[in-house]
Amino acid sequence: MDDWPEDFRDFRMAREAELTEPYGWLTLRGFHWLDDQPAELAGLPGRWWADGDQARAHLEATPADGLTRDDHPVDGTSTLAVDEYARVPWVDRGDVRVELLRRGGRLAVRVRAATSPEREAFGGVPTYPYDPAWRLPATFTAYDAARDVEVDTIRPELRQVMHPFGEVRFTAGGEEQRLAVTKGKYGWGVEFRDPTNGEETETWRQLHFDPPEPGSGEVVLDFNRALNMWCAFTDFATCPAPIAGNVVSVPVRAGELRWR
Repeated sequence: MDDWPEDFRDFRMAREAELTEPYGWLTLRGFHWLDDQPAELAGLPGRWWADGDQARAHLEATPADGLTRDDHPVDGTSTLAVDEYARVPWVDRGDVRVELLRRGGRLAVRVRAATSPEREAFGGVPTYPYDPAWRLPATFTAYDAARDVEVDTIRPELRQVMHPFGEVRFTAGGEEQRLAVTKGKYGWGVEFRDPTNGEETETWRQLHFDPPEPGSGEVVLDFNRALNMWCAFTDFATCPAPIAGNVVSVPVRAGELRWR
């Protein structure tokens, strides 16, 4: 870390602090799609289901089940809705938290805990050595209108729609590259594949970057900040795969390496 620029050191510290938060991505314990009939879910008390049109989710429980919502015992039926791509806390049971999420138009619950053996043993995410040569100038070009593009996800039964609104062009390894740009929780970004995937790095990675100044299309892609998506750390994620064609043709030996 001694030879890292200060802003990059701060970036890495914030990244690993987020990973090790209580109820964070190292503490997930389960994932369940909700059917339209009340059913028990492994490891959870009560009965859980969704409307036939997947508009809302429902939980039926008694105080003896130990589930609380907003610190009050669930006694009867609790109902909740959530937007596509979003997740919201629903109920707690001791140090376990159940959240509701919607992916591909379907409702699911996911189970988190205050901590886990993985969180307690976490020693950081390995990275390539910092290399300023991987801070690349690029040009952003907006599409005439945002597009709807269906992609695979880390879950074989799930496909999601992404909404790229432009693309970045840059040169890497002497070759011209082009990646579609989307916007999410952390701002502008690209999901991409490259020849290091599988052996050195995860199946795909993600890179966020600052948008251009008004009236300009110039941006900087710092691949030292390429990140593993949450599916690198848990089997209970729903991460979208890169849009078709989002492939860097040369090995990107910068950013995070495989974690496990």
